[in-house]
Amino acid sequence: MISRNLLRIALVCASVSVAATAFAGAASGAAKGSGTPQNHHCQQADGTMDMGKTKKACLADKGKWVKDAASAPAASASAGGKK
Repeated sequence: MISRNLLRIALVCASVSVAATAFAGAASGAAKGSGTPQNHHCQQADGTMDMGKTKKACLADKGKWVKDAASAPAASASAGGKK
């Protein structure tokens, strides 16, 4: 009787751990690469754009976090189409 209970407990623990691992893998996989593309980038003090910097790094280097010019017409075109 004790061995049956231990077997049941072991099976439940194994299934819970497999489910948790699968859920964690699916959640982390869904988060990567999803969402909207970045439409702000770092404009350095000399006027050049540094696409690789984060907002925090950009502001720390005395740059400006500016919206891309190419995304502005696309946003206005989609807003203009809705009536």
